[in-house]
Formats: sequence, structure tokens, C-alpha cells
Amino acid sequence: MGKDNRNTPTKLILFCVLFTFILISESFLVITSPLLIVRVINLVAVIGISLIIGAFIREIFILKNGEKSKSK
Repeated sequence: MGKDNRNTPTKLILFCVLFTFILISESFLVITSPLLIVRVINLVAVIGISLIIGAFIREIFILKNGEKSKSK
């Protein structure tokens, strides 16, 4: 009960780094794949992962602004 389940900036940064590595590997697969269907599926995955990374970064900025407003 005493645990705080809010997203902390360190957790979000860790997830951003993890998703960035996944994004790089998926991008490499899009470039090197000989089949068109595999390229399309991986490209959709790259776009989805990019959206997730953008949402995490936005959440980090929201958390930073919330901490600044609490300290004032």
C-alpha cells in the first residue's frame, strides 16, 4: 500500500532507451528485408514505436513541469 505507482522520469527514460533500441532493430529489418509484406509490417511497427517514444518524452516533460510547480 505504501508503494508509489506513478511514472517516474527514470522509469520513462529507461523505457525510451529500450524502445529506441527496438526502433533501430526494426528500422534495420525494414531496410534489409527482401519481402514487401515484411517491410510493410515492420514499417508499421516502426511508426507505432515512434509514437510510443514520443508519448513517453511528452510524459517526462509533463512530470518535470509538475515537479517545478509543486516546488513553488
